[in-house]
Amino acid sequence: MSKAIPKLQILLFFSFSTFLFSCSNPNKDDTIEINENKVEIIDTSYSTVVNNGKIRVLTHNNSTGYFVYKGQPMGFHYDLMNIFAKEKGLEVELILVYDVPTALNKMKNGEADIAAFDVTQTSDRARDFLFSQPVGYNKQVLVQRYRYGRKKSDKTEFIDRFIDLDGKDVYVQKGTVFKQHLEYLEKASATNINIIVDSINTMEELIQMVADGEIDFTVCDERIAKANSSFVFGIDYTLGLSIDQKLSWALLKGSDSLLNVVNQWLVPFSKTTKFAVIRNKYFRTKVHNKLTRKDYTPHRGGKLSPYDDYIKMYAEKINWDWRLLTAVVFQESRFNPQAGSWVGALGLMQMMPATAEKFNLSNPTDPKESIRAGSEYLAYLQNKFATDSTINEENQIKFALASYNAGLGHVLDARRLAEKFGVDNTVWTDGVDIYIKHKQNPKYYNDPVVKYGYCRGNEPYYYVRKIFSYYGDYKNVVKE
Repeated sequence: MSKAIPKLQILLFFSFSTFLFSCSNPNKDDTIEINENKVEIIDTSYSTVVNNGKIRVLTHNNSTGYFVYKGQPMGFHYDLMNIFAKEKGLEVELILVYDVPTALNKMKNGEADIAAFDVTQTSDRARDFLFSQPVGYNKQVLVQRYRYGRKKSDKTEFIDRFIDLDGKDVYVQKGTVFKQHLEYLEKASATNINIIVDSINTMEELIQMVADGEIDFTVCDERIAKANSSFVFGIDYTLGLSIDQKLSWALLKGSDSLLNVVNQWLVPFSKTTKFAVIRNKYFRTKVHNKLTRKDYTPHRGGKLSPYDDYIKMYAEKINWDWRLLTAVVFQESRFNPQAGSWVGALGLMQMMPATAEKFNLSNPTDPKESIRAGSEYLAYLQNKFATDSTINEENQIKFALASYNAGLGHVLDARRLAEKFGVDNTVWTDGVDIYIKHKQNPKYYNDPVVKYGYCRGNEPYYYVRKIFSYYGDYKNVVKE
């Protein structure tokens, strides 16, 4: 008997190791090879996607997943999934959500093939889901106003260390893990923070509230802070509150073949220049909007820009005050004909490529042509509202400006929301502009009357106000 036991152990080890090695590399046709015989496995996730000709993608309707800017759909995860799908000959069916629990529940219900947004890998989630190779890394950060960008009247203490938050109010979005993590850090550091759970505002709205001075501190994901720093001025997120965590896409357990195909594409692609460009576009680009008031207020004497003659000519064609059109040019490009934005807009009027093509603008950096095309586009947008006799000319122009900035669809959504909530939808200021700001909030952008989803609503809200502020300055110093 003592000689038989080792022989049995060797046989068992050989059989088991053969099984392990044969299972380690599933074939692309959803089969695995065991003992040289091809055996069909239950997982048909990738072949089902191929047969359907499309991949159903769950992503967040926010500044990292998917959003519409100046009429262009974009987002870090949206861009990546479109490249993947194009290479595989697939269409993308987008399913938009705004929080992780909803997304993962939809995945469990079989409503999507992949959750393509920043999913943190945890042991709890690993019970139900498979994770792709990381698409990035994340940590929790404290968001506060930038140390050197403060007004003299802002006496809020700049926080360099977690313990300096003792006794401070810190806002966190409801439904996130930030409250629990702050409580853990409180115990570890013997501090007492007043953690305020906000059930109304999203992370992005809380960041804007910090920048506006409405609150002093909030906690959010570093990637959200980075994405928002491209268009929210004056925020600092250098104080990390957690270790780096892997961010991946999630697939339902049993989707091994689809995961294998995704990883075979993602791993090499993540090392390319193209991936770096996409990542930098959303997380590492800053909008240079640190100009002071003296930079945009012209000297008295009648000249506002080097392009006054072109602006006057095309303003007359669309029946606008040339000083108002000048304010638009300044807001868009600071009179720099070579200006380029983080989303690909170019020239004095920052026309997006698709819009430039529609208005026959072949060279966006040509000042005359850029002003011509931009003014024609503004007239086109104004005419969309001029057909409604209840909207006066000033509000037509404000609606057109908001549409120029954010896209016509978002302005129409805001008008529908205003009407639904009993607000005059023929007036922009303190009317429709309030509801375009609300389109950052899931309560509003998921409303049945909304057709275009999430919008960075603060941008058009302040865009129109800034232009009319500049217009007022220009009228003060230059005769019509």
